[in-house]
Amino acid sequence: MHSTLKASAALALLISHTPAYAQEAFDLGEITLFSNQVLTELSRSGTTTEVVTEDEIAAAPETSVSDILATLPGVTTTATGGVGAQTTLRIRGLGAGYVPVYLDGIDISDPASTGAGYNWGGLTTGGLSRIEVLKGGQSARFGVNAAGGVVNLSSYRPTREGFSGQSAVEFGAYGTKSASLGLGFMDERTEVGFSLSKFETDGFSAASAGIEDDGYSSTRVSFFLEYELSDTARLGASMFYFDTAGEFDQADTLSVSPWTALNVEGTYDEVNASTTFGARTFLEIDSGVVKHKLAVSFFDIDRISDNSGSITPFKGERKTLGYTATYTFNETTLWTFGLDHMAEETATASADINSAYAEVAFAASDKLDLTGSLRYDDHSDLGGQATGRLAAAYRFSDDVILRAQAATGYKPPSLFQSTTNAAKSTVALAPEDNTTFELGLEKTYGEVGFVRVTAFYNDLRNHLVYESSCSTPTNLITPGYCYAQSNFKSKGLELSGAYALNDTWELTGAYTYTDAYRPTGRAGRVPRHDLHIGVSGDFANGFAGGLGVNYVADRFDRDNGSTPMPDFKTVNAHVSYQFNDSTQAYLRVENLFDEDYEAVNGFNTSDRALYFGVRASF
Repeated sequence: MHSTLKASAALALLISHTPAYAQEAFDLGEITLFSNQVLTELSRSGTTTEVVTEDEIAAAPETSVSDILATLPGVTTTATGGVGAQTTLRIRGLGAGYVPVYLDGIDISDPASTGAGYNWGGLTTGGLSRIEVLKGGQSARFGVNAAGGVVNLSSYRPTREGFSGQSAVEFGAYGTKSASLGLGFMDERTEVGFSLSKFETDGFSAASAGIEDDGYSSTRVSFFLEYELSDTARLGASMFYFDTAGEFDQADTLSVSPWTALNVEGTYDEVNASTTFGARTFLEIDSGVVKHKLAVSFFDIDRISDNSGSITPFKGERKTLGYTATYTFNETTLWTFGLDHMAEETATASADINSAYAEVAFAASDKLDLTGSLRYDDHSDLGGQATGRLAAAYRFSDDVILRAQAATGYKPPSLFQSTTNAAKSTVALAPEDNTTFELGLEKTYGEVGFVRVTAFYNDLRNHLVYESSCSTPTNLITPGYCYAQSNFKSKGLELSGAYALNDTWELTGAYTYTDAYRPTGRAGRVPRHDLHIGVSGDFANGFAGGLGVNYVADRFDRDNGSTPMPDFKTVNAHVSYQFNDSTQAYLRVENLFDEDYEAVNGFNTSDRALYFGVRASF
């Protein structure tokens, strides 16, 4: 998706503290909030960035955030069932543990999960206003684990001064019901946003051979505040609470992998449940030449997995403290220096990471922008690791941009991997590190459309791979897993674009070719070909609609090129009617032609499913 974000009054407060060259850029409208330490116009960022706006989220025919992100170039997802099932998002072949996820500045990746990644299965669109996806190695910008990219989510924000809000309700297939409410206030000094969303579904059987439905329910509350104490000081805070419960189908623990579906229904309802809480506060002080920022955050997740009466608890906690100083050297150069401290803890392990970083944003000319980032992370158990990133954006003209990025990434073993491996192996796990490159060219055609092509390459070393010998029947007495370490490489091409067919209809497309492999063969669950084509626009008399086609081909369910999976194509559609400026009714259809396919071997996907909803703003 290629979108334009209008700078709000709140953003203008931030922009006013940047150098003159940056202020001019931001006034053009399209910005990235996260690719650099300071707000940057997309045309001046060398990092390939995808932005999904609130309007695009609302108009999408999908309800799961992961399904929306899967329409972007370079992004794929796999799920072991319907909404609420274990869902992995991959960027250019690298999965959850290599792609941290932030909500309003809080890292919500699960420190108690196998790879310390985020499970996308339960996240729906209610209460979200913006999604920003950064691709390639981002460890120099975001620290450990960001070897494959970063996803940043923003909760509901007001879009005009005074009190405002929005609401939505939806009903549909599989006994699905959802509702969301957003309330906000904004004036010259204050921005406040509150959102509440509720989702329930009876679902369908996760296992392909199953006969009982696997339901899911969730409640999410978010709060966001920014207040300008004075012309030189700004205070901010954010908070969220997320409660989920979902049924799943049990696994075959005696197979070659602990995540293989048993493919038979038991008499017991297996359940995953979690409660997640996060909070963050920050203070910014602008002393003139230097802008200071102090931020502290807290994240806590409590999960249980009830498998046939055997209840396993998981608890993870993350605390962060950070200081950043942004120094305006002159009208063309910004320096940023910072210190971070992160402490992670689970029921069985803990680790601290202290970090120092620096970044320079340099407008070499009116055509060329350069960004250099350097970071050093000191892990309490593994020692130090340096990462870096160089990015460039060159504008041949107002409508042609060349982007390039070279970066290194770093991922220490998760707390789960370290402790479970130690129970079965005397060989300590080494940190994973990678090098990524990308080169892209973008051509815009005024208000008519754009075309963007990006080539990418990733070389990951010491990649952690589950060692199946640890789960053989002869080795089940000692709990835990062990891992082997090898290399992982991916290379490919992303092609995306949009074209205005007329004043009211637009054609969009995204294609990704990915060749992901290990020393012994192709990587599992990374399709070689992934194509999405969409068309959307307005009919007459208040009606609008759209259609999206997704085609996935040449894929394997297992690593080493084993368990080949059939190609599949799905079609999603939506139609809406605008009653007035503030009220809209819609009908959306997932899997319009009732395609029978599996994203993960042995697990179901949705049949044709219809959903009806109403949304309003005030």
